[in-house]
Amino acid sequence: MQQDKTIVLQTFSDLMEAKAMQNKLEEHGITSSLTDENVLGLDPVSGIELKIFEKDKEAALKLIGQ
Repeated sequence: MQQDKTIVLQTFSDLMEAKAMQNKLEEHGITSSLTDENVLGLDPVSGIELKIFEKDKEAALKLIGQ
């Protein structure tokens, strides 16, 4: 298994919501990144992707399920 592969954990339409979830993950030691932040106005269908490392998926899913 490749440790540095990233996956999309969740897609948001609201930047503040995405940032809040990103902060929650970071507080628990899960590194994440947001993509498509600046194109939301141009392509509202795609939204903001919250990406994490695949190795953190299980822990991240537990956090967002709380």
